[in-house]
Amino acid sequence: MKKVQLELAEVVGKGKLVEESNIPKLRYLQFIVIETLRMHPPTPFLLPRKVEQDVELCNYIIPKGSLILVNVWEISRDPTFWKDPLEFKPERFQSLEVDVRGQDFELIPFGAGQEYVLVYHWQ
Repeated sequence: MKKVQLELAEVVGKGKLVEESNIPKLRYLQFIVIETLRMHPPTPFLLPRKVEQDVELCNYIIPKGSLILVNVWEISRDPTFWKDPLEFKPERFQSLEVDVRGQDFELIPFGAGQEYVLVYHWQ
């Protein structure tokens, strides 16, 4: 909290409102937003997708007509991909150059692994 308070005071000024033009300069605040969304995604699954044709993925055949769900909640807690996944560490995103306003797909849903894809086949 102290780090973001200091950043806000330096970039925006004490007692002033944050303006949209300040956002690119508020890097630590952006890391906090990203880390919050990683730990607490707004929805546990991405929007479902329907497979239009048979697809082979990691030696599995996903048949045409299957409904695909990606488990974002589980991905964000996987220690295979995240060091200390249950700890709130905004600094983990310091090396990324991403736009928190939805322009970078690295944030959606922070990567994916096949073990977090649920497949339902509708016939």
